Order: sequence, then C-alpha cells, then structure tokens
Amino acid sequence: MRPRGYTAQARCGLRAGTHPAAPDAPHFSVRTPVNSPSIVLAFDSSTEWLSVALDLGDGRVLQGTEPGGARASQRLLPLVGELLAQAGRTLAEVGLIGFGAGPGAFTGLRAACAAAQGLARGLRCPVVPVPTLLAVAAAAEPALRDGCVLAADDARMGELYWARAECAAGSWRLAGPSHVQSPRDAAACWRREFGDDPGALPLCGNAWVEHTQALGEALGAGWAPALSAARTVAPQAAAVAALARAAHVRGESVQAADARPLYVRDKVALTSDERARAKAAAAASKSPA
Repeated sequence: MRPRGYTAQARCGLRAGTHPAAPDAPHFSVRTPVNSPSIVLAFDSSTEWLSVALDLGDGRVLQGTEPGGARASQRLLPLVGELLAQAGRTLAEVGLIGFGAGPGAFTGLRAACAAAQGLARGLRCPVVPVPTLLAVAAAAEPALRDGCVLAADDARMGELYWARAECAAGSWRLAGPSHVQSPRDAAACWRREFGDDPGALPLCGNAWVEHTQALGEALGAGWAPALSAARTVAPQAAAVAALARAAHVRGESVQAADARPLYVRDKVALTSDERARAKAAAAASKSPA
C-alpha cells in the first residue's frame, strides 16, 4: 500500500498558483525569486520509495515516484532522464540540485548523496542537502504559513526518527536536530515539550502508524485526537525541490564536495541476540496479563 502523498507519477503543466489534478498528493506552488536558479532537480530515496522531481521555476513541477529500496541506485538517474524528456529540457539547464539527506535508510541516503555529488560536479552547480523530516513536514502541511509540525518516521530496530519543523511566513526550518529514540523515550520528550494535551499540533510521517500502540500508551489520552489526525506522508521530491530552492536563496547551498548525508544513527542493524531479545519482548508485551 502506498503512503499518502505519493502518486505513481504526478505531472503538471499549469500556470503558477494552480495545482495538478493528482489526488492525495500535496503540491508546491513557489514564486521564483530573482536570484533563484530556473530549474531545480531534486530526489529522495530515504524510504522504500524513490521520488524525483523537476521544479521548472515557472510554477510547473514534474514528479515521478516508484518503489525504491535496493533499486534506488539503479533507477534514480534513469528516472531523472525520463522527467527531463517529459519537460523537453536537458540536464545542462539544471541550476541547483536538492536531495533528501536523511535521516533514513542508509543505502538510500548514500545513493542520493552520491548522485547529487556526481551530477553537481558535472554541472558545476550548487547542492542543498534537505533534511528528510523537514520534507515530510512541508509535504504534509503545504498550506501552512506559520506554525509547528512534529514529524516522525520509523527507524526500524524498534526506534523512530523525529524532529520539530517550524514554518514562519511560509519559510520552513527545523527547530532543532533530528533525533532517533525508542517510542517511549520520544513520547517523554514530546510530553515535556508540548504537555499532556498538544491541542491541534499537526503530526506527520509513518512512525504514527508503525508505532501506534507504543506511542498511544506512552503519550496518554490527551494526545489521542492528534494521533488520530496524524498524516502518513512520505518525503516527496517536489517538497525537496521547493525547500532546496528556498535554502539556496538564503545562501545555504553547498558545493558538491561538501554535500553529506544526515545519518543520525551509526548502527545499521541489530545483532542476532538483540533481534531475539526484541522479538521476545514484543511477544511478551502482546501476551495477556
């Protein structure tokens, strides 16, 4: 089942300020600043999906999404070529590259970073590493002008990634670092920061589904309305492109050699003993008292 926010292939050829007819997919209409590159190429392979987008700088955004994972490194560049052909543009016209920097799947992050570095070197253009959780927040709340969003993605190994994203006058930023924690530890942090009742705080990402029971128990009844309204939105390349363009205008782009993934967690897998203990603990938690 595809997460909300993804389409097999979303294409638009509309005027600035309008949206393509693609249900369930948030889209971005960005007014191009004077010192912004005309075309932004962006991609994200931090999850099980590969997403690539071309922001043509005139209100049109072409996006292609397909299963990623182990296929991401093989399909990323061909998908870029397909979108360029659809747009009638050449790679040489790209003036900025944005990529989903993480946190997320190690293989996907390395593939995206390597592609961004290689393309940017050849094109001699700057790069913007976009935090994955920031892209999730922007994709989940495209109409938000001012406010806070709590984004959380499953990190596997019984943990989740999370970050607080803030939007001020339509400009998105992370309000602190990205974290990796168990659902219980993350919930304790959120209750300290937002209290026992977060009100209308928007929640987004896939962690709310993957860790529903653990988070519901740790957060308490006051969070139930927010949890039920959480949006399972995966990072979209269209969001990465919009965020990369805005970051470049603020002077936050880097040269290809300085682009780096954001891993957050160094350990990539559990040992056999750790997997066995985690399985036993999960079974025990589901057993009747």
